[in-house]
Amino acid sequence: MVESTEEKILKAAIKVFAKKGFDAATTDEIASKSGVSKGTVFLYFKRKDALIERVALASVPFAEIEDSMKKHYSSPQELLFNAGMAFLNRYRDQDLRSLLIMSMASKDRYRRVGKSLQGSCFNSMGKMFDEVEKMIGKPFSEPLRRAYFGSLLCYVVWWEYDKMTPDEYCRTLVTGLLKAIRA
Repeated sequence: MVESTEEKILKAAIKVFAKKGFDAATTDEIASKSGVSKGTVFLYFKRKDALIERVALASVPFAEIEDSMKKHYSSPQELLFNAGMAFLNRYRDQDLRSLLIMSMASKDRYRRVGKSLQGSCFNSMGKMFDEVEKMIGKPFSEPLRRAYFGSLLCYVVWWEYDKMTPDEYCRTLVTGLLKAIRA
């Protein structure tokens, strides 16, 4: 499949922003890495901020969470594990891990990014937790909901240093959370 110019620019921007940060990276570097002129970059993205916003939005796990909710699950363990693994699998790439952290730090600067992060954290995951509550017949408290997301995020931040595989980590997390809810 032939990659479009826009896709080339986005891939290059992901690499450059992940390495240098949103502010330090230049459109000249992105143009050079993508093999297009600076003018071409601005043809697709009118301002550097528009490119930053697009890359930041691409780093948010919204689709992964939504897609995991489209399946039927026979147990809360299966639902939480599959959603957690979809989240973790999204961030196997170091560049996406870096961009997620930068995007979270920039949520107030780029409102669409903040809204997307908020939607992922509260709306999409909220639906998932509501489904878990139905399955177990008990409330899934707000602190435990945040602990689930925070634990996944912690793995993403410290990926290289974690001694557990994503699979082991996610299974342990889900088992512990469900044990806490049922206690």
